[in-house]
Amino acid sequence: MTDPLRPAARWRGWAAITPGRFYYGGQIGTVGMHAHHAVQLLIGDGFVLRGADGAEHTMTAALIPANTPHAVVQGTADGLLALIDPAHAWPVLDRDHVSSSAGWRVRLEVPAGRDQPTLQALVDHLAGAATPGPRHPALIHATEVIAATLPARIRLAEIARAVHLSESRLSHLFTSELGLPFRPYVLWMRLRAALSSLSEGATLTEAAHTAGFADAAHLTRVVRRMMGQAPSSLAAGVRWLT
Repeated sequence: MTDPLRPAARWRGWAAITPGRFYYGGQIGTVGMHAHHAVQLLIGDGFVLRGADGAEHTMTAALIPANTPHAVVQGTADGLLALIDPAHAWPVLDRDHVSSSAGWRVRLEVPAGRDQPTLQALVDHLAGAATPGPRHPALIHATEVIAATLPARIRLAEIARAVHLSESRLSHLFTSELGLPFRPYVLWMRLRAALSSLSEGATLTEAAHTAGFADAAHLTRVVRRMMGQAPSSLAAGVRWLT
């Protein structure tokens, strides 16, 4: 998917990895059309977002469903961003997976503090304010098996056998309950593992191998597609919190 926008700025700020979540605070520039395999929360003054329908909307807080194409038309010098594992996320305000950015707006005041505890508290608040969706026990087990299997190759057939479901049934559960097909979910898990490795000082090649990517080039392509920028931007401009 191509887009005339180009990233206007590298990452400049702090980042942190916790189980099931990626947090970032700092400069967020314009980014062309891309899609995260995770639920995304964006907070900041004057964001302009574009959906797959081409419509652009200004907002201070947006909650974007997993696997939803979007572009940041106008960013902010001091914003907050969170990526949340769909298996640990709440239903996205009981909305369908909408393509228009108008449906992503959430009522949330931009906080004065832009640190990790503030962002984590906001995510926890939104999660607590929503009614938890149903989670099939086999689906929960499947996500645990996937996490334990990384960085090895992960096949739907093997995970389905491990949780005593048919491939078609397990595949349906991922899409219907997480809003994300099986393979993109595995890719999100690999990306989170790679980011965690980078946060601990690993090289791009080391992080790629730790997460089960073929090589650094493979990891770079995935990061560009899912986050709109190269992983070198993270390495150059982000201060990792532990």
